[in-house]
Amino acid sequence: MMDTTSPASQIDRQRLLPRSGIGVDGAWLVIAPPGNPIIRLDARLLDRVELIGRSPTGPLVWSGVATAGVAAAALSIVPGGVFACAGLAYLAHERFSEARRRTRSRDLLLALGDLEVALHVADGPEAAKNIRDELAPYTRDAPITRPEVYEDAKRRMRAQAEGKGEASAMREIENALLVGTDVVYLRGDYLQVGQVAFRISEVREYALRGANLPLTGGRLLQAAMGLLVVAADGRAKAGEDVTLLSKRIADYEAWSGHTAGR
Repeated sequence: MMDTTSPASQIDRQRLLPRSGIGVDGAWLVIAPPGNPIIRLDARLLDRVELIGRSPTGPLVWSGVATAGVAAAALSIVPGGVFACAGLAYLAHERFSEARRRTRSRDLLLALGDLEVALHVADGPEAAKNIRDELAPYTRDAPITRPEVYEDAKRRMRAQAEGKGEASAMREIENALLVGTDVVYLRGDYLQVGQVAFRISEVREYALRGANLPLTGGRLLQAAMGLLVVAADGRAKAGEDVTLLSKRIADYEAWSGHTAGR
């Protein structure tokens, strides 16, 4: 059975990425930037975890503009040609370098239904890939490859067959996102983070601006991360995708030699 109890509120920071403070603890994504309590998200709540690159288009455009300026300055079309040429050449180089960095950079994309939350990994593309690879097997769209994920899938299928799917899903959400020891949960039209409440409409506005929810004691939580709990609540009420769940179970049983009821 899936363990829905809260994980420990402390973690050895040596296990986390040094720049971003991101790591993995079993099925949990751990985010612990300096000065902020440890944020934990249960990856079993997610449909998938992907890698995304930051678009290089903007820097490339500016690099092109600056390069054209260099040519104009060299032809003395621009007043103060030598100084303008040097400055524009530096801008062109800097913007082109940024474009190259962006094509190599990777962020994590946490997806639940139509909601996609980007999480920047400052430690580079290989670090982001390692985080993705560790978390992906626990997500709901991934093929089942681990016995504990198989057992959890079977439990959810039984709950659906017994008409207890929504209640079971609601229990999973209860401790799926934590800020330190504070649980993030829904209370009517509010998203509650410990003792602090935000209207869901307000959380959406924060998320659209890419902002954090201000918590007591100077603590922060990415607003879009809070919306994952809102999306999970909606999915629980709408019901499990039984067809997908059944296929994942059958594929694992065929691959591993398990049979139903064994």
